[in-house]
Amino acid sequence: MEKDNVKEKFIITKVYGAYYEIGNFHEIKRATLKGKLRLEEYNERHPFVVGDYVDAECCNGDWVIQKRHKRKNHLIRKSNPVDTHVLCANVDRVAIIASLKNPETKDGFIDRSIAAVHHSGTTPLILFSKKDLVDENEISLKINKYRSLGYEVLPISNNDPGSIQEFLDIIDGKTTYLVGNSGVGKSSFINLATKKAVQKINEVSLTTHKGKHTTTNTTAIFLNSSTILIDSPGIKEWGILHLSVSELLMTFPELSTKMDSCLLSNCCSTEGGCEMIEELNSDSMDVDRKKSMQSMLFSIQSDYRLRADDINKFKYKRRK
Repeated sequence: MEKDNVKEKFIITKVYGAYYEIGNFHEIKRATLKGKLRLEEYNERHPFVVGDYVDAECCNGDWVIQKRHKRKNHLIRKSNPVDTHVLCANVDRVAIIASLKNPETKDGFIDRSIAAVHHSGTTPLILFSKKDLVDENEISLKINKYRSLGYEVLPISNNDPGSIQEFLDIIDGKTTYLVGNSGVGKSSFINLATKKAVQKINEVSLTTHKGKHTTTNTTAIFLNSSTILIDSPGIKEWGILHLSVSELLMTFPELSTKMDSCLLSNCCSTEGGCEMIEELNSDSMDVDRKKSMQSMLFSIQSDYRLRADDINKFKYKRRK
């Protein structure tokens, strides 16, 4: 039986409705927010997310979250000007799973994810999954492209236990957020990494060759007392409307190295003189990377039209 008036520090492992799963390597409990926390005003879709460290107290046999600790970082997804979605908090790494085939993950998704990760101050790790479905030359081209830019890359296969173990060695002692499109093999990968059936698995559609959603809630999984893997629902695109033009350009290493040559302050927001934009428009820029950046720049600068019901849908102020 739970002892009342016992205050402990936990991490939020799952959010569902008005309830939270909080815990550690040894135990998981269900909790609710303290009354005054529910009445506060926030500028986010949900102010308490997986990865947040909180103080909780047992009151009359029920656990109540009393306080959220200051975050060291958080990941944001913003696909709508009035909808800031904090995905998780306090992570050390973001593992981006990109499948090489069935379905093939487009470079644009990888580049967009890296941009969002860069803004949060965390470190990306690119996992190319289903390496057993393509030849070595194709794998090498993908790996070398991103390694040459300074990113850590690991080819994996759910049929290769060695690649799973290599991933576990990299994330040992860290909190890692796992993200990818539906159908990249993420749920199967997690089940192998945890050595138990944590996530439900669906097959890729034979007609669309696209994945089906299996993970519906972001969930923190303790691999050991110091290693946490945060699984997320599959996403089509990582919204980056929270980034400015200069912030976005700085996420590409091949562009950010030109920053020292810029003669004007905040020059990428002016009519000309930005060395990063000059490099982006040059013939030396990788064609696929250029398309990725141009697409992202277009998405954050385009007029975004909102209907009245969209605006009403994303009001975050808690009514008193």
